[in-house]
Amino acid sequence: MSTPEQNKAVLERYYEECLNKGNLDVIYEGATEDHISHGTAANGKEGVEHLKEWVRLQRASFPDLHVTVEDWILEGNKVVSRFTARGTHTGDDYAGLIPAQGRKLEIPGIVIDEFNDEGKIVESWFSMDSYDLATQLGAFDAPPA
Repeated sequence: MSTPEQNKAVLERYYEECLNKGNLDVIYEGATEDHISHGTAANGKEGVEHLKEWVRLQRASFPDLHVTVEDWILEGNKVVSRFTARGTHTGDDYAGLIPAQGRKLEIPGIVIDEFNDEGKIVESWFSMDSYDLATQLGAFDAPPA
């Protein structure tokens, strides 16, 4: 059985290697094959491949993406991380909808990750203010005159 501290270490590696450095294969080390992700798609999506694709899309829009965890809460088999994501939108259209304009992004979020006894993430609940994100990226700006 994994300890809360071991579970936190899995997430620390995921944040640094996968999100911040783009080593997407780290996902396979930390999440189960049938991982369920809530908040990255409507109604939750299953599978580690969905999680990998979601991270790939974030990094494709924000090549300099850097996520800093501000707070950790460890409780039983769950770990909560309160983070701040920062980056510059110089890559792909965000979510296929918002074209890159070179804008800086700084947005907080929270993730609750649930681990199995082997220390792998089985389910994640992700929350971030999508309206704030879209506003920072210029989605609601008036078109040029």
